[in-house]
Amino acid sequence: MKFMPQSLLGRSAFTIALTLLVFMLISLGTAVYFIAIPMAKRSADDFAAVIVSAAHSIESLPEELHPQLQQQLLQDHGLIVTTQTRVLPQKKFDVPYYIFFQNSLAERVGEELSIVESTKGPLVWVDIPANEMIVRIGFDRRRLGTNPPIVLLMVIGGGALLTLLVSFLEVRRVTEPLAKLSAAAQDVGRGQKPPALSEDGPKEIAALARAFNRMASDVQELSENRTVMVAGISHDLRTPLTRLELAVEMLSEDSDANLVAGIRRDLAAMNKLIGQFLQFSKGLDDAIPVQLDLRQIIEAQAEDLRRSGTAIELSGCDSPCSYLADPVALQRLLANLLENAASHGGGSRVEVDLRCDEHVIVVDVCDRGPGVPADQAEAVFRPFHRLETARGKKTGGSGLGLAIARQLTIKHGWTIDLLPRPGGGTIARLGLPISSASS
Repeated sequence: MKFMPQSLLGRSAFTIALTLLVFMLISLGTAVYFIAIPMAKRSADDFAAVIVSAAHSIESLPEELHPQLQQQLLQDHGLIVTTQTRVLPQKKFDVPYYIFFQNSLAERVGEELSIVESTKGPLVWVDIPANEMIVRIGFDRRRLGTNPPIVLLMVIGGGALLTLLVSFLEVRRVTEPLAKLSAAAQDVGRGQKPPALSEDGPKEIAALARAFNRMASDVQELSENRTVMVAGISHDLRTPLTRLELAVEMLSEDSDANLVAGIRRDLAAMNKLIGQFLQFSKGLDDAIPVQLDLRQIIEAQAEDLRRSGTAIELSGCDSPCSYLADPVALQRLLANLLENAASHGGGSRVEVDLRCDEHVIVVDVCDRGPGVPADQAEAVFRPFHRLETARGKKTGGSGLGLAIARQLTIKHGWTIDLLPRPGGGTIARLGLPISSASS
């Protein structure tokens, strides 16, 4: 549903409020139908019986006793008894109690009677036929009224509001630690170390917090161990590689030139591979964000690739496209995408489309290579994963370029997707959301 809140607190509060509303409507309808309406009918019938009985009493007593009876009816029942002066006009009331009262009078006297409110004072008049006499009786209009529905509505509504308030506070008490857990999990996913969660509260929440704290500590320890291990292995590998490079340089001029060139290429590839291992294992340290011009960065990197023989065309936003970000991370990410398209695009031209608006910046790096199958679009972001059709020996590579790119996007809250390009090829789409901090 479009109007359903997205947060757990909002959804819980919405569900409780909707449930209480339905409960209140059902309870109110049931109470009105089975309690309020029968009570109103019984009250109206009793009051009609009193009025008809008063009229017959007046008719049956001698005229000299009428003042005494009128005084007694006024004191006991609040009824004003007088003689008929004119015919009361016909008038219909929509108030349920008036209808019940009029129906009760009609049943007792055998005909429908008129009930008229006085224009002066809070009085209501009705003419009651008693044999050969018509007795006009008046009473306070507040006697013709009972409000069981309003009372029931106030009781049920007040209870529902109190229940809703207490339920909202209880749900908030439960969801608040879950919200902190969600934020901490996002920090762990970005490679950060969040502060330890509080381990008090209900036993289920406390157990969850303890398990998460232990998991976060283990993840941080594993990451540190991985960094130390890969750094040590890389250092140990680079030492003999440096010796091999020195040995190659000391070879005599009579050595096979092609063999020497091949050894140098292999040594350079191994050094590059070790550098990528270190990049992936360490990620990036937090750096101070600065305002960057994305178009300028892309043009500079495109120029570097053009010098190596790759054809690159930049289109889209012609004006400067400013974005607040870690410069090293963003430049490395763009470089990985451009180099990936140049290496695996089958020698075709690489096209870069830059779109910059007030909500998001989108960079599409397009190539005309063999493409990435839909079922492999996520797998290629795993370390060392290579597609045989698109990552042959001619292209080389370690399978770490896209893994590093995904690592950078997760760390900084960006998005990256590999999409099929119409006509063949791949679109590497980088999304940079613009927030108040990065605008």
